[in-house]
Amino acid sequence: MGLGPPLIDAILREHMHKPLHGDVLFIGRQKVSLTRDEALAKLKSYGIRPAIDPASIEIDTSTIDQRPGFENNISDVSFLRLLGLRNIRALDHSSYENAEIVHDLRRRLPWRLRSSADILIDGSTLDNVFTPATVLQNFARLLKPGGRMFMHNAASPHSNAYVLTTPMWYVDYFVTNGFADCKVYVVVNDKENNFNVFYVDLAQIESRRREMGRFFSSHKLSIIVFAEKGTRSTWDKLPIQQDYRSPQEWTSYLANVAAILQSKRPHLLASNTERFFGESDVQGGHIYIAPDS
Repeated sequence: MGLGPPLIDAILREHMHKPLHGDVLFIGRQKVSLTRDEALAKLKSYGIRPAIDPASIEIDTSTIDQRPGFENNISDVSFLRLLGLRNIRALDHSSYENAEIVHDLRRRLPWRLRSSADILIDGSTLDNVFTPATVLQNFARLLKPGGRMFMHNAASPHSNAYVLTTPMWYVDYFVTNGFADCKVYVVVNDKENNFNVFYVDLAQIESRRREMGRFFSSHKLSIIVFAEKGTRSTWDKLPIQQDYRSPQEWTSYLANVAAILQSKRPHLLASNTERFFGESDVQGGHIYIAPDS
C-alpha cells in the first residue's frame, strides 16, 4: 500500500481547496513516495507552509517489504502532520505494521468505529480483497457526515491485484448512496512512469446511459476516487448497472447526479505530461486533463 505521486497530488489539491482537518484514518500503513526534501519541495510547489519543524519529520520504519530506494522516505503520519493534522491512526486486519486499530473490513463494522473519521485514505485495499463492495461500504460507514475519502486502486492486471473494478463501479456506489461529491479519475501510466489522467464526466451520464464508462488500454491503469459524505448519505444502497436500471431507478439516480454536479470543487488531479494515450481507446465520457489544469 502507498501514497504515490497522483494520490499525493489529489490530497494536496483538496487541502488547498478545503483544508483537511479532524480525525484521519489510513487503511493500512502507507508507503509515501517522498523523501524529506522531496516532501518539502512538493509543499512549496503548492504554496503550503509546513505545519511542523522539518527536523521533526520521521522516516518510515513501520511498513514492511520496502523497495530499494524507499529507505529514506517519510512516514505517512509525518506527511499529514506537515499539513497540520494531528489525530492520525491506521486500521488494518492485523497489527503487523503497527496499526492502531485492528479490524477485518470484510466483516461487520463495530459501533465504536462507525462515523469515526473525518478523512479516510486508502492506497490500495479494494484491489486486494475478495469482497471489495463490503469493504467500500465499511469505508462509507467509517466516515462522519462531511467526511472525505481518497482511494487509489489498480484497474488493470499489470500488477498483483486480486480484484479489478471499473470507474463506473465507484461512480454508481457514491451516486446511489447520495454522496455530496464524487470524482473518479483513470490514471494511465507509460513505461517511464509518466501518467495521463482522465476524469469520468458525470454530466454525460444522462445522455450516454448504457454507453457510459468504457475504457481500454494496454498501459497500466489505476483509479483514484475522491468522495465527500453528505448529511443524508447512506452506505447500504446497492447500485444497479446502467444496462439494467429501470426508468424509476434512473430518475432517482439522475437526481443524485444533478446534486453532485452542483459542487464547486475543482479537479484534484492533472496529467504530469502531454497526452500520449490515444483517443480511439477512450470512450464513454472520459475527459483528458492536461498538465497544469
